[in-house]
Amino acid sequence: MTTPAWTVRTLLGWSTPWLERKGVESPRLDSELMLAKALKLRRLDLFLDPHRPLDAAELAAFKGLLTRRAAREPVAHLLEVREFWGIEFHASPAALIPRPETELLLEAVLARCPDREASLEIFEPCVGSGAVLCALLHEYPQARGVGIDLSPMALELARRNAVKTGCEARVSLLEGDLDAPLPSSHRFEVIVVNPPYIASGELSTLQPEVRDWEPRLALDGGDDGLQVVVRLPEMVRQRLAPGGVAVIEVGHDQGAAAVERFRLAGFDRVELLPDYHRIPRAVVVNG
Repeated sequence: MTTPAWTVRTLLGWSTPWLERKGVESPRLDSELMLAKALKLRRLDLFLDPHRPLDAAELAAFKGLLTRRAAREPVAHLLEVREFWGIEFHASPAALIPRPETELLLEAVLARCPDREASLEIFEPCVGSGAVLCALLHEYPQARGVGIDLSPMALELARRNAVKTGCEARVSLLEGDLDAPLPSSHRFEVIVVNPPYIASGELSTLQPEVRDWEPRLALDGGDDGLQVVVRLPEMVRQRLAPGGVAVIEVGHDQGAAAVERFRLAGFDRVELLPDYHRIPRAVVVNG
């Protein structure tokens, strides 16, 4: 008796509850994304041909992805891409996966620098995957950017994303700590920072996708989470051009402390912006 072939519909019907039992938060969506990758199709194509049978190689590819997802490896790592600001970026374990809430940094910059043709100099320390910097360069086609990171692997990912988004000629990527590799005279109209800000003792409480698979260097902000954040006011004071803007992402309970640090550093125009969940998310410093 011939064993019935696995089809798109039957596989999704089986894999969704299986992933749910493994603790995956969005089992149906994840199953669809992984199956589309295994079949080299768009996700939409799964619904256009739900009775499509899988051959042995396709089935093996999907089950391999499924097994990795059950171990709570992030979907972005499995797909090797992540959308951010409507742009598709390369994703890998080398850097943090860009989060939707980080788009608030771009919104804050765009609101304060409305001239999209301005020849801005943009600086992003802790550049990671390069998603924020590349997205800003996409919005400002005459701008140039500098990104710095301690991780050579993150910088390589950022380089790939600069090429992917077509801004490689306008971006310089340097290895180092915050602004250390820059000449003392270099100033920027825009500074954006998404520093590590998770307290060391809280790392174990994070979701497995983050705790076990994303780089600790990009997460661990020291005992109180502010180890890097407290260094930023002096850096911004040195690097922000007159009339420029700096936007820094902070933890949900760090906004007031970060604002106070910037005010003590001599900045009198400092704002704290909430994200869409009304959680204090970004400190905005106006030069």
